[in-house]
Amino acid sequence: MRVLFVGINHRTAPVELREKLAMGDDTQPHLEAFRQQFPGAECVIVSTCNRVELYVARPIHDQPKADDLHRFLADRFGVPVGEVASASIHREQDQALSHLFRVCCGLDSMVLGEPQVLGQVKRAYASATAAGVAGPVLHKIFQQAIATAKQARTATGIDAGRVSVGSVAADLARQVFADFSGKAVLGIGAGEVAKLTLRHMLDLEPKHLWLVNRTAQRAADLAQRLGLAHPRGGGRPWDQLDELLTQADIVVTSTASTQPILTPDRFKPILRRRRYRPLFVIDLAVPRDADPAIGSMTNLYLYNIDDLQSVVAQSLGQRSDQAQACEHYISQAVAACLNQITHQDLGHLIRKLRTKLHDIGQAEQKRTLKKLASTHDPEALDDALGEHTQRLINKILHLPLSQLDQRNGDAPLGFYAAALRRLFDLDDEAPAEPDAPGDTPNRAASLPTPDPATRSHGDP
Repeated sequence: MRVLFVGINHRTAPVELREKLAMGDDTQPHLEAFRQQFPGAECVIVSTCNRVELYVARPIHDQPKADDLHRFLADRFGVPVGEVASASIHREQDQALSHLFRVCCGLDSMVLGEPQVLGQVKRAYASATAAGVAGPVLHKIFQQAIATAKQARTATGIDAGRVSVGSVAADLARQVFADFSGKAVLGIGAGEVAKLTLRHMLDLEPKHLWLVNRTAQRAADLAQRLGLAHPRGGGRPWDQLDELLTQADIVVTSTASTQPILTPDRFKPILRRRRYRPLFVIDLAVPRDADPAIGSMTNLYLYNIDDLQSVVAQSLGQRSDQAQACEHYISQAVAACLNQITHQDLGHLIRKLRTKLHDIGQAEQKRTLKKLASTHDPEALDDALGEHTQRLINKILHLPLSQLDQRNGDAPLGFYAAALRRLFDLDDEAPAEPDAPGDTPNRAASLPTPDPATRSHGDP
């Protein structure tokens, strides 16, 4: 089986493209479409705010190839295939495994060591398993990647400290305001990102921290878990959003909406009521919750998830030792995992070889038995058995030895020759001397010559 990975992330594609390809938590329709289009392949789709990635295992000479996966993504979302291909990363075999292992360990995240991505990978793998699209190869790879990530995180401490998008959002807020004792923070959304971000915002000790969500009960539940209560803050109904936007100093939004909820039309009356006090909006959602146009409105400052990268860059150097130790774990785990997959593939290949040779033997046995049934002459019987043996040898050796034909300029003849010596324990005899200067032995002449009778029956 061939393992390949194709995807985009925050390093290769801007948020404008990532939001076009965002699948959210429900990847089931896309997995089903993949299975219908490529029935012989396995697939896991990882879709987060920072990445959309397809991990695929397929028979070596089968579909899909990288171009097929680019086209698959483009067709699913109505995006030009060239736009997808130009922003994509493509890796195969050990490099594909290495990428997944790095993702699980948080080494490929915007925030180095981010722990949330491991949970996202687990959910993606569970979805593919439930859809029946993850098979034995991807089961092995994802189980190993998840286990390695847990070990590496524990051993290296790569995920210790402030290592989430939420923590970075709080760091950005610190750059905006020196003191939060008189400030109000509004959180929009009640998902995992919102929960993590608001916990870090609480550390800033703002005067108020409110939370709104379209489902009021989810907002109330999250507010309770965070310890938010009146008068300091708490969950509020969705219909109070405009009122809270009027009072807030910082807005952090991370909903699952497919359309912007913070638009210029919404903000025009709100800014007048605010008397144009500065408002900072941090949009962590993909697709984006805030229409980019609001960033040009007076005293409204908009930051999207890509803008956080400059804040992240300030802390990368502090974690270089942990990252290097993590890379060491990954390189060893990838080599072990690929070795297991290769052995698994080899076992399957040997079973196929046994079946093929058995079928050849059965066919020749039936043919020879017919001949033996019509004669009792010992000499004729001996000839028939000799012909049987010769035909069987020719049929078995025809395909592998045809690859040694010197006319095939692309064939790795040295590799094939070494493999034959090793696999069949052949003596490494010196080649015959050329008959004259400049002459070379004809490898094709050493191939077994099929018996004329085999050709008359349509053999290869």
